[in-house]
Amino acid sequence: MPKSDNWTLEGGYLQGESLEVFPRRSFMSGTDGGLTMKYVYTNDSHLDYLCGECIQGFKVALHHPSELPNMDKHFRLPLNHAVFVGVKPSLTVSTELLDYSPKARKCYFFSEKYLASYKLYTQQNCLYECLANYTLEHCGCIPFYFAAIDIEAEICGPGRSQCVKESKLKYLKNEENSNPEDQCDCLPSCTSLSYEVETSQSDWRWQKAMDVIKRPQLANVSLNSMYLSKLTVFYKDQQFLNCRRIEMYGFLDFFSNIGGLLGLLIGFSVTSAIEIVYFLTLRIICNIKRYGGGGWFGRASEPKK
Repeated sequence: MPKSDNWTLEGGYLQGESLEVFPRRSFMSGTDGGLTMKYVYTNDSHLDYLCGECIQGFKVALHHPSELPNMDKHFRLPLNHAVFVGVKPSLTVSTELLDYSPKARKCYFFSEKYLASYKLYTQQNCLYECLANYTLEHCGCIPFYFAAIDIEAEICGPGRSQCVKESKLKYLKNEENSNPEDQCDCLPSCTSLSYEVETSQSDWRWQKAMDVIKRPQLANVSLNSMYLSKLTVFYKDQQFLNCRRIEMYGFLDFFSNIGGLLGLLIGFSVTSAIEIVYFLTLRIICNIKRYGGGGWFGRASEPKK
């Protein structure tokens, strides 16, 4: 399958891009337009009952193509179960804040901050790269699930798993307590995409179906040692609403609000402003020329006899 080199989270696909490109996209909501992994297979020889607190099954994480999956945010696909996942995207864009500095707008665009291990910037990618650098410095290796910082960097084996775990805790603690200039400065992305998921599952009695079908190629296969799971991921709705991050008060908004408040409280208008300027400048100058220095406020009324 060809890869779309022009796809970005901020710009999406180019106009006229082929439909058969990666990342794949769906044009329908519901299970008919979703992704179905029908036979997720494992057997007894693949199961390790000393790993993961004896919880068997598969971990599934949803993420967009610009970042690595965060396995701390996952859901389970149990053995011999069918799981249906309804997805609702949550998109935040900030297209009108380019004139502000990243410190002021509290976010980075993809091209504003360079990452050595990732093509595009996201907050999660930035945190992963900083954690990988910290782990490499303290443990002398990096975990296999991190992007390679250095080609010659050693991959951490099982014997260093405790060091990897401790380095993560120390890194998070140091990031919280260190000076701002010493931190990685991993601000959120100005354009971010996340997924809200709703899962439902049921038992999948696929062995009963195999007994009914009685396929010849399964005659010598022990079905009791096999485990199959089914995963279906689909969009819940055809459209979704996105959030747009903009400046709270721009130049025009500020003066519009001031004029509105003045007009509401004291009946102030543009004509009133011109009259105030007139009485404070031109009217005083004319009175001085006409009545002298003591008559700047106008002609004094004559006293009554």
